[in-house]
Amino acid sequence: MLRPRANGGFFMLVLQWTPADFRLMLAFRRWLREFTEFFFQKGNALNLAIAVVVGTQFQQIVDALTKDLLMPLLNPLIRNGGWDKWVIPYAGGELRIGNAINVLLNSVIVGWALFVIVKAINRSQRLASAGLDHMRGDVESDSED
Repeated sequence: MLRPRANGGFFMLVLQWTPADFRLMLAFRRWLREFTEFFFQKGNALNLAIAVVVGTQFQQIVDALTKDLLMPLLNPLIRNGGWDKWVIPYAGGELRIGNAINVLLNSVIVGWALFVIVKAINRSQRLASAGLDHMRGDVESDSED
């Protein structure tokens, strides 16, 4: 807390710290240290930036698969071309139901692709862990002999 104090006719600022000020200062330093570790040292910001770029590219791949491969195969089965042009008219305009179906289809494809990727990663981690456990068992049995 800053207080003006008279000293020989001149005002002087005297800094008086209370226990609450110390706690606040320590909390701020702790928060600043944690933020610095999170943002700069652990690489979370970089990982997040990479994830955004990869996610954007992945979405472009899914869009291309949907529009250029899947839709041309399904269009002959649907009347009047594709469902992306389907609309439901109502008094004030129209609901673009085809566009909503297209977005849902893209979401299902993205979800399926991510599911396959996560399953593959989990399986490889399980196999690696099983291999390490097997090797640990071999090392322990060798050390017992």
